[in-house]
Amino acid sequence: MPDPWARRPPEQLTKRICIVDDDEWVGDSLKALLEAFGFDVQSYSSGCEFLADDRGRTAGCLVIDQHMPGMNGLDLVDLLRKEGVQMPTILISGRLDTKTRERAGSLGVTNIVEKPFAAGPLVELIRTAVLERN
Repeated sequence: MPDPWARRPPEQLTKRICIVDDDEWVGDSLKALLEAFGFDVQSYSSGCEFLADDRGRTAGCLVIDQHMPGMNGLDLVDLLRKEGVQMPTILISGRLDTKTRERAGSLGVTNIVEKPFAAGPLVELIRTAVLERN
């Protein structure tokens, strides 16, 4: 049986995936992982850096860390929603509480992934999110 994680995304999955994480190692690792699966990936070290790049607003999926200095992940999502930007969003966090989950739900966050996480299921969440957007 072929390895399901070895699949390359079909043409409709070529939209950019944006990663926002202040931990350089995490951002670089996720970028390398997703590029290995054929995704076009842009990594940002902060919400402000992401907002300064207009190309991010047309991404196929946003993968964002919740706990960052300055603007946290859900604050960024809130700003995007107020601008009318709707894109699949996957929130990553090592510390989740009920309030964060409720706020994520009210902002339309597609999925929440708790650290530590397995690479394969995250790739599948991203693939599914992008397909549903198309």
